[in-house]
Amino acid sequence: MATTSPPSRPRRKRVTRSPEDRRAALLSGAAEVFREKGFADSTVAELAEAGEVAKGTFYLYFDSKDHLLGAMWEEYVDRFLATTRALLDEGGAWWPTLDRLVRALVAHAVENAELHRIVYRSANAKSLELCRSSNQRVVDLMAEFIGRGALAGAFRAGDVGLACRMLFHGAHGLLDDLISSAEPIDVEAVAAAVLELAHRGLGAPEPTA
Repeated sequence: MATTSPPSRPRRKRVTRSPEDRRAALLSGAAEVFREKGFADSTVAELAEAGEVAKGTFYLYFDSKDHLLGAMWEEYVDRFLATTRALLDEGGAWWPTLDRLVRALVAHAVENAELHRIVYRSANAKSLELCRSSNQRVVDLMAEFIGRGALAGAFRAGDVGLACRMLFHGAHGLLDDLISSAEPIDVEAVAAAVLELAHRGLGAPEPTA
């Protein structure tokens, strides 16, 4: 009696992706892996699988999972910088523009709360240093804006660089504390608190009666 061989499995159609698409898939997949397992317990093999690439391919894009997490944060910062530049390009008055920037910073952080938790709960010193390097780009852009405003007489700051670091890290520390608690965050209340700090620190004019 003739035997029949089992039907062969259909071959998976190979999808050719660009390097940019592979990198984006690794970043997107990593967010799921880090959320489910935490940064410390995630492996490169799991990150590669989530990004639908071979483990060896992972290393064509990232040196390590620390590097990948730093790239996730850099992408997050890039999106905020794009929003910041768009607001600055509108060319509004100094103080209303600063207020909009602060509100945008707070809203962006809250919208990306899960990434904040991944980075600041479980990341190690190497990945945190990569994140700090990205954060400095925000501080530098704010310093450039506030420096121009100080020259125009709108802002008052003895040291613009220190004032911007105080403003950014004060807001960032507050947001990190609130996000870590996993409680609902009142974006407008947080923005108001950060703006009060900014207005006092940069010499906002008293409202007219």
